[in-house]
Amino acid sequence: NLENGNRYVNVDMSNAGGIAHAKDFGFGQSGLANVVMTPRFDDVASIFDDEHKGRCFTLLRHPIKRAISLFYYLKDATWEHTYSEVYKNMTIAEFATSQYAEDNWMVRFLTNEMSGGLYERHIDLAKEILESKCLVGILEEIKPSFKRFNEYFGWNERDFGGPVKMSNRGTCVGRVISHPDNAHTHPNHEEGGEVWNLLVQKNQYDMILYQHALHLFHDVQSKLVKRS
Repeated sequence: NLENGNRYVNVDMSNAGGIAHAKDFGFGQSGLANVVMTPRFDDVASIFDDEHKGRCFTLLRHPIKRAISLFYYLKDATWEHTYSEVYKNMTIAEFATSQYAEDNWMVRFLTNEMSGGLYERHIDLAKEILESKCLVGILEEIKPSFKRFNEYFGWNERDFGGPVKMSNRGTCVGRVISHPDNAHTHPNHEEGGEVWNLLVQKNQYDMILYQHALHLFHDVQSKLVKRS
């Protein structure tokens, strides 16, 4: 338990080694956690089995807005293990044309193609996975996204035993949405501008996938009912 009463399971689901460790200890079958957060879709699927299935939900951000935000965060986040002096004096235009800029992050993680070239088959597979496996939310539409997650999973009807009483959840969720703890203020860059276009060139497949995600969110999954 944390000092604020929140509970967590001490496994690292952010990397392949941590996921393999969790699998060895039967984490997927243990029932210890309600939610697993990870960017590694392909790896984390291995911790579940036919009798203990996971259900994926994701909150996607516009790829170019994500890349811009990441750059300014990396410049300042000296407390992160990913911090590097290389970003300190770099401009965002330099970042956008460098090896450090994101290169279709979403498509790569969904298809487990972390290096090398990407082709039409990769975007087709990423679309299929997103549509068939994931309940999609959109960060730019976080309130309706969270409402859909809540209704689908029935979170309002479950007592997770944390520090927030069920009667106070609405207030807690509203605070988190309005004042997120990890928000990082940074300059904006206009759509169609130099920086924007440079990042689009590096993330063309992610842009296609994001448009598909918008289609799923607004059209395909808008009528989903709550599942038990």
